[in-house]
Amino acid sequence: MTNLVLLVGLADYGDFSPRKVTIWSTNKNTVLCTSWAFNSPIKIAKINKKHMALVEGDKLHIYIIEKMERYHTFEVGPVTLGRLALSSNPEKNNFICCSSNSDEGMVRVFDIATRSTRTSIKAHKSPILKITLNYKGNMLATCSCKGTIIRIFSIPKGEKIITYKRGFYSAYIFSMNFSSDDEKLISTSDTGTIHVFDLKQDLEGEE
Repeated sequence: MTNLVLLVGLADYGDFSPRKVTIWSTNKNTVLCTSWAFNSPIKIAKINKKHMALVEGDKLHIYIIEKMERYHTFEVGPVTLGRLALSSNPEKNNFICCSSNSDEGMVRVFDIATRSTRTSIKAHKSPILKITLNYKGNMLATCSCKGTIIRIFSIPKGEKIITYKRGFYSAYIFSMNFSSDDEKLISTSDTGTIHVFDLKQDLEGEE
């Protein structure tokens, strides 16, 4: 968990801009810093205690928050919101997972520590719609644009752990989130239903 909030403006207004990021401290209730202007609008912004991940154009930039300097840049292609996940706890597992429009059901796992691609996971036959990491950063949940299947993979190896059948008919999944204790996975969709999957029970059943 972190007390930092990463803000990106929808339109140019004071320090807020689609081409800038502002880091806000909820502890101090104040702005810690505002970045320089990027060349193009920021599509996705993620933050944890140590790193900030920004998608600008077809590039994924990693920054060290303490120094506010760029650490590394990955070429990722066009990535939309919901297709990028950053480990919440960099002390345990420091990974970024993403899937671009051209990845065709693949999720790439980047290792921040080694500045390299750790593995590529063939998660679905259809394009990826949403991905999310658990707090420890060792499990990844994925769903495709069809929304009928949710899969859980181990990180960083990318081994499939569990496959859940969300429904028989296609649905647009709005969100997926792990519980803080990793015992549950919850998903919401445009069908008006909420699905809660019992990870603890199913993981114990796999053993």
